[in-house]
Amino acid sequence: MKKLLIVLTLFSVASAKSQGFPGFPGFGGSSEPEKSSGGASGGGEAKPPVAGSADIVIPEIGTHYDDPAKAHYEPEYVNQDTNIVNQQGIVIARPYLRAEDVKYRKRVWRVIDTRQKMNKCWVWPRQPVRQIFWELATKGLVKAYRTDSFNILITPEDILRITADIKTVSKQREGSEDPDDLVDSTFPVYFTWEEINKFEIMEDWVFDFKHGELKPIIIGIAPIREIDKGGGLVVQSKPYWLRMDDCRPTLAKSEVFNRTNDAMRLNWDQYMNLHRMFDSYIVKTSEWNDQYIYDQPDYKQNGLAALLRAEEFKNQMFIWEHDLWEY
Repeated sequence: MKKLLIVLTLFSVASAKSQGFPGFPGFGGSSEPEKSSGGASGGGEAKPPVAGSADIVIPEIGTHYDDPAKAHYEPEYVNQDTNIVNQQGIVIARPYLRAEDVKYRKRVWRVIDTRQKMNKCWVWPRQPVRQIFWELATKGLVKAYRTDSFNILITPEDILRITADIKTVSKQREGSEDPDDLVDSTFPVYFTWEEINKFEIMEDWVFDFKHGELKPIIIGIAPIREIDKGGGLVVQSKPYWLRMDDCRPTLAKSEVFNRTNDAMRLNWDQYMNLHRMFDSYIVKTSEWNDQYIYDQPDYKQNGLAALLRAEEFKNQMFIWEHDLWEY
């Protein structure tokens, strides 16, 4: 009789283990006691349970540097044999400049605010250039770089990952009628081109000794991401930099809105690199400390003083060029 009871007991224990009941090590069970999620640990306060966690999922995009630039034109009701140069998407080459003719060069960083009245064409819904610069990098159409030194590449997946955030919100627990019974829920929020309001460009002001001309050459451009930290604190970051020469084939096939004449629309390459019809303000120049104007001790936390310093530098460049001539 005792042997029969021992056999039945062993059979019950083996069955419990196979079904993964707590308290039995192995077979999916845990030998450690369960920890209460609502209890305090080490004297700290209890944290509310998390309903669900979310991860930032970025699909594989790859690079497509050799793909031809796509045209972005509004349809016109004209004969195809009368297309102007703008429709052909031709990149107008810069005038030839010898290294021996460069007697002066100054590097300048500027910010273009698309919310300014003169820059309203940057947010034209039919052809937003914000979307063009964003997709050139996030779709791997041109090479993107981490800094304005253009020495470290960044992949489209990394751009989407560093610009995404994990948001946490509190909501009422499912099945509970108590409005104060809340649980935390997390979800990813991905950055989009509609949130871009500013761009930063890096350019060289070069004095051409042969032609007697001081002219700017845009080297690179970067979108500025603004992060609201609350309390009036806004943090700015630049997810990537693009070389302007890499963007010009696509910009030459994209139209700029002309509010006075739809038959005389420029492309974005002419708008930015040839005519420079945008409004901007200086935020940095090549100096020994390599600091932005608003980061320097004399202008920190004083936006008006920083703008006045930028206008002062612009005036200094004008006077320098004016003094080169004899009358």
